[in-house]
Amino acid sequence: MAEEKPWALISEVGDEGFHEDAVHIVKQHFRVVCLGEFLQNPVLHGPKIQAVLMWNYSPSAEPSLLSRLPSLKVVANGGVGIDHLDVPYIKSLGVKVANTPGVVSDATADMAMGSYLDPLNTGLLMNIYLNINGGILMGVEVTGSTLGIVGMGHIGYKVAQRSKGFNMRILYHNRNRRCFGAAGFGDAVFSASFAA
Repeated sequence: MAEEKPWALISEVGDEGFHEDAVHIVKQHFRVVCLGEFLQNPVLHGPKIQAVLMWNYSPSAEPSLLSRLPSLKVVANGGVGIDHLDVPYIKSLGVKVANTPGVVSDATADMAMGSYLDPLNTGLLMNIYLNINGGILMGVEVTGSTLGIVGMGHIGYKVAQRSKGFNMRILYHNRNRRCFGAAGFGDAVFSASFAA
């Protein structure tokens, strides 16, 4: 006999909730109840729910909801942060909290480097525009420049990785000095404060 899938509570399907493709994946592992359906009959659905799967902070893991889910085992947030969750309260119920750390680190580091490089291109175009009559076409040299990173966590580290491709000097601020090992950032300069 096939093992019965556990029940999961999600917000809704569509623009205000889970994308239909994501729900298709969730349904491979769970029997799904949407929040609206749950609220219509919490006495029927509450005892079955073992997981609350959050997307865009919904369904909200408030005590008023969680108290109606006696079989709950996990509150899973579809994102990195959990600061919107009352983790001590949830854990006091014997419920685990899960998230997806690092899932957007690469994309965020790519955006940070892109943001760093784009103004340099814009600056070059402005320089060309302002000096077109004088024939001065001066750009900004990225290679060998200095990059300051505030916070050397997952994302800061990945920005540092990308900067090495430009032979950049890295200055960073973090709560604690970070050990880079064989990562090639041995020349990174740590600053315990923002003061120059």
